Amino acid sequence: MTGFFTCIILIGSGLVVFSFFLLLYEKKRLHDYRKDLRERKEDIVQIIEDAEELITEINRFSEYTVNQIEEKNQILTNTISDADLRIELLQSNEFIRQNIEPSYEADVRQESEHIAYDAASVSRIINEDKSRTEELTAANKGKILTFDIKRREIIKLAKSGLDSTEIARILNCGKGEIELIARMGR
Repeated sequence: MTGFFTCIILIGSGLVVFSFFLLLYEKKRLHDYRKDLRERKEDIVQIIEDAEELITEINRFSEYTVNQIEEKNQILTNTISDADLRIELLQSNEFIRQNIEPSYEADVRQESEHIAYDAASVSRIINEDKSRTEELTAANKGKILTFDIKRREIIKLAKSGLDSTEIARILNCGKGEIELIARMGR
């Protein structure tokens, strides 16, 4: 019987030692879970920091892109307005050639009929007006005037004594526009 008890004691001791190793192994595994959690937490924090940096870079790039688009849009808008102004200028030049010049000569003839001048003085006045008109037209030919510059030029020419028809021919504008701006400038 002693052999039996010795075997039971050895088996019990073996179970205790085996249990002890299982406890140590389990404790080590619990420690690994905590270590894994810390590592994963650090990884997540790093990922969040990288994501914030990426968002900052994306915001900077989007601001740059928006600024570039706004600049290009402004350039395009300016180009379109310049083109519209040139088209309008070309159309007004064509209109002036067809309508304004013949009516101006008719106006001069009507004025000379009402005023008793001799033919030599009338032709001298017409030639002076034409030479002054040609000088101003040559000075302004090819220029594209913005509204503010055009307005100033109209007011200056109106104050110098030119009538709206002459100013319209010089600046390639409509007669009504000239009269309106000249009245506003007084």
